[in-house]
Amino acid sequence: MNDPILELFGAAAIVVIFVVMIEIITGFLRPQARSWAPVLIGLSLLGLGGLITLTDTPALWGSEADPGLMEAGGFQWNIVCFLGGALFIGTGFIRQLALGRGREYVQRLNSALASTSRELSSSQELLSSIVRSSISGVMILQAIRDEAGIVVDLEVRLVNEEAEQLLGRSKDALIGKPLVKNLPCIRGEGLFHDALSVIETKLPFRDVRCCNHGDRDRWYQIHAVKHGDGIVATFADVTDQRQVEDRLRHAAQHDTLTGSPNRSLFTERLEQAINRSRRLPNYLFAVLFLDVDHFKTINDSLGHEVGDQLLISISQRLRANLRSMDTATRMGEGHLPARLGGDEFAVLLDGIRDVRDALLVAERIQKELSAPHAIAGHDVTATASIGIVISDGRYERADEILRDADRAMYHAKKSGKNRHVVFDEKMHSEVVNRLSLEKELRSAAEHGEFRLVYQPIISLETATLVGFEALLRWAHPERGIVLPKAFLGLAEDLGLIVPLGRRVIREACHQLKKWQTCHPGGTRLTMSVNISKQQLSQADLIPAITDLISEAGIEARSLVLEISETNMIGSATNLVPVLNQLQAMGVQLAMDDFGTGDSSLSFLHTLPLDIMKIDRSVIKNVVSKQDCASIVRTMVLLAQNLNMKVVAEGIETREQLAHLKNLKCDYGQGFLFGQPLEPQDAEDLLSSDFRFTIAA
Repeated sequence: MNDPILELFGAAAIVVIFVVMIEIITGFLRPQARSWAPVLIGLSLLGLGGLITLTDTPALWGSEADPGLMEAGGFQWNIVCFLGGALFIGTGFIRQLALGRGREYVQRLNSALASTSRELSSSQELLSSIVRSSISGVMILQAIRDEAGIVVDLEVRLVNEEAEQLLGRSKDALIGKPLVKNLPCIRGEGLFHDALSVIETKLPFRDVRCCNHGDRDRWYQIHAVKHGDGIVATFADVTDQRQVEDRLRHAAQHDTLTGSPNRSLFTERLEQAINRSRRLPNYLFAVLFLDVDHFKTINDSLGHEVGDQLLISISQRLRANLRSMDTATRMGEGHLPARLGGDEFAVLLDGIRDVRDALLVAERIQKELSAPHAIAGHDVTATASIGIVISDGRYERADEILRDADRAMYHAKKSGKNRHVVFDEKMHSEVVNRLSLEKELRSAAEHGEFRLVYQPIISLETATLVGFEALLRWAHPERGIVLPKAFLGLAEDLGLIVPLGRRVIREACHQLKKWQTCHPGGTRLTMSVNISKQQLSQADLIPAITDLISEAGIEARSLVLEISETNMIGSATNLVPVLNQLQAMGVQLAMDDFGTGDSSLSFLHTLPLDIMKIDRSVIKNVVSKQDCASIVRTMVLLAQNLNMKVVAEGIETREQLAHLKNLKCDYGQGFLFGQPLEPQDAEDLLSSDFRFTIAA
């Protein structure tokens, strides 16, 4: 071969054929031999090529070059050997590297598979143990699909013992069987539809459902999650728990005395009615607010047991009356009577046509309630005043409707009781004004808009100044001076009267101390301050009064606390211990507005009082009407017999003054002696050594 390229190609072909033959031969050897055979052959070929080269090299033998072995047959055999050896060695090492990596990978794979197998086996054992020991029923269900791929049933694949007991079916009767076909109630209760939703949406399902189990209904808590083309369902019987919850819910939403729905349930249903009226323009409802007339008198005269039985009877009549007129409605849940507390009841009229329906119901209720109630041998007659509110779309909360219904009921009572009144725009304006006044009153308390004026109290015997009565005024920034009659009742409702009353006592005591210190004879002055029933009911009243007296630095006898006759008589039994403690401290006590209430002379002597103040309404006619003069004379004699001093309020003329002096009345106050004074004006009066001239 003269072409070197053809020679090289021929040599390579021989090497490849030789390599293939060697691979075939070594293929019959053991795997260990096969792995290293190419390397050994390659080394042998390299050695052979080197031997041929050495044999045919002239320099080694000292003779001229002779092709000999190197070019036998036209080939360079030494090159063939070198090339073949290199290929065999390279192939051998590549195979060894591949086999080493492969074995390592296979070992790791086998190790991972073994570990996974162990974990899977352990997980399966754990899952199986959990399923068997679970206190809940567990079922694994596989979807059964029709030719169109629609789920038509669920095949039971696994069921534990608890599920067998809850379902009343054995494992053999369930596993491998269609669930819905064996338990039709599952479809009837909508559970099959819920199972389909879990499979389709992959979202879990959780609910409490009532299912028929034999001859009774049972409640089950059900939880289902997707599992492959099916679900895993767990369920537990919670019937006992549900019954306990129902009893607790009933107790929380019903009155313990009458068994009627209470304020909580009524408010909940009323909120639902409000929300329904927003969605449905044609939906109309009404609320009736009932208050039993003269219930306190019945309680006091016949006893609380009779009063309780009367409330039970009223509740029964309300329920029976409303049940007879109630009809099923698509919009609401029917009429609802409730006891709100005490002798107050409410009725929700659901789905009425117009205001005439509410008026007819109110008339019917009043007629039913006014019929005598046979209780403990008594025929008790009770009437009710009713306030009515018709839904009109402006109400957003239940308490707003109850507030307006209560306001309408109050108007019914003022109109003569045993009446019903519909809440109207005029009452709405009153409510709005009251809400505005509430806001302003709270602001006044925060910003110090209240101040005191002082009305002189004169000794009718000596015509000298003996003290002052501190009177509260509200300096309203827009309305001007507001008298207590316009805001004290609201202050009591808002819970402001206690802190406001203590502030009045503190300021009055400090003002008295200033006058006693700065003016001759001032130590004999007294300061009269009105005190409310709420203040007298405070547990810390005695220490609070003690601190106020000590803080001002006055003697206790200088302070006169005035309690109105109405508050005194209505709570005499409860107030006596507190009044005794105040009197023991040295504080003087006065009954204010005597002659305006329903006082009972039989227990007047049991009250620890120092002063009796005759109301201005009696003093007004003491001259013009003989009977008024006789009443005042009796009051003065009564006070003297009980060792009380007498103060006549509202003296405006000299004739009244002279008449009261002749009746031996001790003290007097009124416009005749002066208007209520600002602190500086009162101080000027003290500086002038005031003495009023009384005609003989």
